Amino acid sequence: MGASLMVAMLVSVAFFAQASAAPASSQTWEWDSKVPICTLKQHNPVDAAAVTIERTPGGEETELKITLPADAKIRSGHFLDATIRTDSGRSFAADLGVGTRRADGKLELYVDSPDPAFIENLAGTAWLEVSQLKIKTVRLPIHIPAKVVTTLRDCEDTTMRDWGIDPVAWRGLQSRPLPVGHIRERFTALDYPTQQLARNVEADAVTRLDIAVDGTVAKCGAVTPGLSRDFELASCEVLKGAKFRPAIDASGRPVPAPIVYDVRFRIDN
Repeated sequence: MGASLMVAMLVSVAFFAQASAAPASSQTWEWDSKVPICTLKQHNPVDAAAVTIERTPGGEETELKITLPADAKIRSGHFLDATIRTDSGRSFAADLGVGTRRADGKLELYVDSPDPAFIENLAGTAWLEVSQLKIKTVRLPIHIPAKVVTTLRDCEDTTMRDWGIDPVAWRGLQSRPLPVGHIRERFTALDYPTQQLARNVEADAVTRLDIAVDGTVAKCGAVTPGLSRDFELASCEVLKGAKFRPAIDASGRPVPAPIVYDVRFRIDN
């Protein structure tokens, strides 16, 4: 048994209690209420890969989970500095992961892009192409209606307001806080709380960082304090040493701004 940690930008779980129906544009999409992020999941698409999209209020990252066909030929592993291209012709930086799902053994491709324009380019796209030096280029047919992207944006805005973050002001920044380097690479299995690992406890540590104008972490704390204290402390112990490019306002000045991460503590069996 070993431990693994994954990092994604966080969204509020409270939204999902209010959003029980799938977006009107497609009966094949529904909210995934099992995870504490804005997540829309596609079911049984015709002639396309099944896609799950996770969005991050207060952040730029978009994560895709794509179920690969049984005959897919792609190397398993985690690959940094990959490229993803949509049928718009635009390319975006991304990290890739390829692994087998515990539930059913199906091969799944994980795509994480920090580019704020990536989510908009998913609207209406018919395929995605992923490439990286260590793996073969793969093109996958997908169907993502524009309404799905709009619905995810609404989720982000609702969640930011719940947290006291003005989504209009936050999006009005010329640029938001950006980590220097890969946040995921700061974590190792040794950061897993020892007592919780011994008890086989998994958790998502919802962690907010307030980034100062010099790019340092001025404050680190839980968005939902007390729900998983050991995990929250472990997350802040790692994240408080991270360095960021500070947010820039509309006039070009560095300003303080928040960023929230969901650090996922998982146990590999």
